[in-house]
This record gives sequence, structure tokens and C-alpha cells, in this order.
Amino acid sequence: MKKLSAVLAEYLTDTLEMPGDIVYGDVLISMKGYREAHICNYRSIIEFNNTQIRLQAKNCKLKITGRDLTIIQYTCEEMKIKGIISEVIYY
Repeated sequence: MKKLSAVLAEYLTDTLEMPGDIVYGDVLISMKGYREAHICNYRSIIEFNNTQIRLQAKNCKLKITGRDLTIIQYTCEEMKIKGIISEVIYY
């Protein structure tokens, strides 16, 4: 039997057509080519250097690899990364 929270989340996304990122807290990534990424709904920075950024989200971890990576803007929920992004991995 499903938990009440899972049933409610399914109802909100299916019936009311609410976005999954709001209901489930999914991480969102918007890319501008391979030089910029805007990330929403992350929880914390696990690791940061100029070749790799690892983030903790609510339901997963995120690893961004590349060259000359810099975090140019961040708040507790959003982040903008610039550099040469070669790979984005959810794990």
C-alpha cells in the first residue's frame, strides 16, 4: 500500500498538473550550451573545485565535471555555474 504522501504527490502532479519539481523537490538544471548551468532545488555543496562540482539534492546527488568551473551566483536553493561543462551525472 502506498504512503499517503506518495498518493498526495501523485494526485497533485496528475490531477492538478503541478510540476514534479515542486511536488517532489526534484533538482532542475537549465543549460545554456556547454558554458553555463543554472541549478534549482539543491540542498548543499558536497565538493567544489575548478574541474568538478558535486551537489546534494533532495532525492539524488549531482556531479558536474568540466574545466574552469566557477560558481558565479548562489543562494540556498539556486546556483549558476560557468565554465566548460563536459558532463552532468545524477547518482
